[in-house]
Amino acid sequence: MPAGINPVTTQQIVALNDAEASENRIHSDDIALKYGFSGALVSGANVFGYLCQPLVRAYGARWLGNGVLDVLFLKPAYQDDLLAIETENVGADVRERKHRTSAVNAESLLIARLDSRLPAKLPPINALAHAVGESAQTERTEITWDLIDIDRPAPAYSWNPSEQDNMERVNAQRDQAALYFGGSGLIHPYYLLDACNKALKRMFILPAWIHTGSRIILRKALHAGQAIKIHAVPIEKWERKGHQFIKLYIAMWSDDEVAVEVEHSAIFRIAA
Repeated sequence: MPAGINPVTTQQIVALNDAEASENRIHSDDIALKYGFSGALVSGANVFGYLCQPLVRAYGARWLGNGVLDVLFLKPAYQDDLLAIETENVGADVRERKHRTSAVNAESLLIARLDSRLPAKLPPINALAHAVGESAQTERTEITWDLIDIDRPAPAYSWNPSEQDNMERVNAQRDQAALYFGGSGLIHPYYLLDACNKALKRMFILPAWIHTGSRIILRKALHAGQAIKIHAVPIEKWERKGHQFIKLYIAMWSDDEVAVEVEHSAIFRIAA
């Protein structure tokens, strides 16, 4: 390990499917089995939280407020899977705080990977961060290819994460990091990506869908109790191997500043 780089420890965690009651029925056994999985899928947002835990333990609050994260979900995680969360340093420059963190199951399969770094300068804010739809939606419609209107922003809305809501995710993660606790505790990474899922679900009804990956730019740490504005814009759709995908750009605003940007990708129609 190069001098000055914080040690990031390996940990193990038992995966928890806390989304069984979700509108997304891929988190239920019956629908997941229909699509060829061996059981209900643990949410990608939950697995992302596992990947972040050792990094937050090593770097604390500063890791949550300044950096670029790329998470990719490669294989499903199931209830009670024992996951090893392993991190390697991939850069010699200690100022970049550059790591690759992997989630590996008991069969030694890589199920998810998180590349995290603190570049010398964060990327410029996407112009879409300012885009806002003109009128409020009255009702949602089940997602179809033709309904996805690329670069047309959804109406902005307010997100007010409470301490209780944040702690529900912290408890699901079994995360003991003190910085999440209290009325102004930092929002857990799991909750951040869960909020991105909610942004997609505000736009469409998605009966069964799979989160495939996200690119997250952390510009400022967010706290429970804050008033946060969410802007969301579909930026891409594509087909591969019979699946249909969507990518959503999401900006989280706090105190008139862009605090978090996310490019959030999902399979919205799973191949039969």
